[in-house]
Amino acid sequence: MIRRSLVVGSDDLARFDGAIVCRDLTLGRNGASRTIRRGTAVNEALRHDLESHQGLRVNVVCPEAGDVEQPDVSRLVATALAGDGVTNELPHQGQVIVRAARPGLARVRGDVIRRVNALESLLVASTLDGRVVEEGDTLAIVKGARLWVSSADLERALAAIDQPPAIRVASFAARRAAFVVGPRTRVGNIESATDNLGRALARFGTDLVITKQTTDDPDTIARVYLDLVAAGVQIILIAGSIVLDPGDPFLVALDLAGGRTTCLGAPIDPGTMFWVGYLQNTVLMGLASCEMYGRLSVLDLILPYAAAGEQVNSSLLADLSYGGLLDQTFSSRQALPST
Repeated sequence: MIRRSLVVGSDDLARFDGAIVCRDLTLGRNGASRTIRRGTAVNEALRHDLESHQGLRVNVVCPEAGDVEQPDVSRLVATALAGDGVTNELPHQGQVIVRAARPGLARVRGDVIRRVNALESLLVASTLDGRVVEEGDTLAIVKGARLWVSSADLERALAAIDQPPAIRVASFAARRAAFVVGPRTRVGNIESATDNLGRALARFGTDLVITKQTTDDPDTIARVYLDLVAAGVQIILIAGSIVLDPGDPFLVALDLAGGRTTCLGAPIDPGTMFWVGYLQNTVLMGLASCEMYGRLSVLDLILPYAAAGEQVNSSLLADLSYGGLLDQTFSSRQALPST
């Protein structure tokens, strides 16, 4: 992209048709004035307006060989960024808005967004990864940093966007959940926790279909787990488990049933005693008391991932630990109101 300073009457403006005025121009005539805004293209109509302003200096920018126009750059990069559940608007004033095509969980690869912006030829601003979104919500804006971007810079930006797509929306697919409770939890507390957890799950279209109190016997608990999985339960919430105890019956039972733990403890506050495991494709989450009775906790942060079928593991929790002081950061992640 080249900047030129043209003088009306001295330079042949027709040679610069398609160049873009880069500073506002105020034209006065018969006691009136009007402004030619920056971003206006030089064309026959503009040249006609300028004919009566001999000597006026007009600053323009024009492309070099191989340069790509800003709207095309924005569109190509937005297309490369967008994955499943995402729609891109047509460029407007050189910018593309990336929107959610459905309700769900926004998954945004921050490393890709950072890499693209570090090249300084694109401007990409995105929502936070893990934000609950509705259809039509803005996920990102994408804009070429200049009116023209060199084809080499565009290729570097596209190369920085690897697979899988950097921006997608995961639908809330889990429809059935269960609440498994240890033997020492009182009936009144079970009822209160069931109400709170049912409301939390319902936000994502998941029904709490069964609440079951069990014994401390790992074999019995393992059979409960397997029966729930066979019944099509996709999320199992567990109360009464002690993550600090290697012999905790709920954790032992998961091993006996053929499952695995993916994290023991979470770098999230409140919620450090939280644990997660999987039995086949069903996710199990061990809850502390703060997660059961409506207090803001790690469950509010993690439940959307589980409901969307996203893997909940130590890598995810490590990512979420930056901003893991939920009292300070949770409101920026969630679009739907807490219940």
